[in-house]
Amino acid sequence: MNRSFFLTPFSPVVILFIATFFLLAKKASCTDPQFLACEPQSCGGQNISFPFHIQNAQEEYCGYPGFAISCNEKNKPVLSLSNNEYIIQEIDYQNQSLRLSNAVVFGKNTSCAPQIQNISLYEDRFRLSTNRTGLFLFYNCNSTLLENDSKLLKHKVNCSGENGNVSTVAMLDDNPLLGSASEKCGAGVVAPVDVYRGENVSIGKMLERGFVMNWVASNCSVCDESGGRCGFNYNTYQFRCFCPDRPHDRRCNSGEYFFFS
Repeated sequence: MNRSFFLTPFSPVVILFIATFFLLAKKASCTDPQFLACEPQSCGGQNISFPFHIQNAQEEYCGYPGFAISCNEKNKPVLSLSNNEYIIQEIDYQNQSLRLSNAVVFGKNTSCAPQIQNISLYEDRFRLSTNRTGLFLFYNCNSTLLENDSKLLKHKVNCSGENGNVSTVAMLDDNPLLGSASEKCGAGVVAPVDVYRGENVSIGKMLERGFVMNWVASNCSVCDESGGRCGFNYNTYQFRCFCPDRPHDRRCNSGEYFFFS
């Protein structure tokens, strides 16, 4: 058989090649816009993807409800919880956990205990790690009463510029002096921290180290492994898997669009 037959302009091989090329090009040009919009982004060297989305950088449907974060002026990912801003130090997508530290102490390298608020979580979204420790901060301790209590005085946090009439006291949640501190100082704030019992670190360092929190959201692994990008339909309030062709319920069609990575 004449081999040149397969290389002529109208040979079946050439026609098949051209048709395949244009078919692939057409599919590429018709890639679903939601799939393109939900490409993972980076903030502070961290990969930001479902269930999180970066405000003003990604579409809201690329993340799960309540998981919006911002990228601050120092290029650090920030999550807002109960009117407090927390720096996201690390995200573990496999274990669905992240390490946070209060933004008012992050990078400050101080021994002071800044004014913070109690953390309040929506249990259907975030849950504190079970191995955390509670750090009690009492900001309005009567200085006169405190001076007369030698045991409690050891837990005073010395900060420059502090009001002379009141002092700040800090102690962990297993301290037997918590009752006495509450009497002399009033209500306190409890900050979750990761700390080893007996460890000698400053209050500021404890707060900066932060704590681990787990999240509760739709699992992304099935969609991700099928080549899709996870998202959320706010009209139906359901998880969606955005694929190159169109959105699917859980995963992309097996064997299709393998040329997208």
